[in-house]
Amino acid sequence: MKTKRMITTVAILILVSMLSTPAISQVKFGVKGSVGLNNPDFNVPGETFNVENMTSYSVGPAIEAMFLPLGAADFGIEAALLYNDNRMTISRLQGEGADREVSNRYLNLPVNAKIKFGIGLLPLKLFGTAGPWAGYLIDGDEFNLEDVADGIKAKEFQAGANLGFGVEVLNMIQVGLNYSVKLTDNYSEDIPNWSDPLNGKTESWTITGTIYF
Repeated sequence: MKTKRMITTVAILILVSMLSTPAISQVKFGVKGSVGLNNPDFNVPGETFNVENMTSYSVGPAIEAMFLPLGAADFGIEAALLYNDNRMTISRLQGEGADREVSNRYLNLPVNAKIKFGIGLLPLKLFGTAGPWAGYLIDGDEFNLEDVADGIKAKEFQAGANLGFGVEVLNMIQVGLNYSVKLTDNYSEDIPNWSDPLNGKTESWTITGTIYF
């Protein structure tokens, strides 16, 4: 609960400071998307079931506000409201039972500080980002494995921190690589040795793309 309040408060403060700063030189709106690059495959200790094909993608509106020029660099803020879909395939290792695809859908709010550097006369800029993100579960699948667990479901809140870098082309197209650390668990599961596999994807890499208008 403390982590949830802290991440949400930081995100709100950054957004408020962005909107109240009089030195904003450029505000752009656009569409942002990302695809997860991690695809772990692991067994729950005791060989009860297998988790594989963990995939993730996000899409949604984005805003960028640049201000406070620092010599050759520009400093600003970016934020987005992203629909995020996480999927994984769960299968039993013992006994009968069909594979089950579990999907959890979140609304994620990343808020990042951003710095951009021009490259001479080329229509290119390099950028770096860092900041917190928070997500709220809007829909999630329950799963149960007979005689093992009943009604396991994702938590309603998740949060973490981002660190990214990339390149901007023609002042409107941005492509980057993002590293994210999750600070909360995906599932609240008390069965011994289950917590780490179900909540083990704490670090992830994504490739991102944004088009600003």
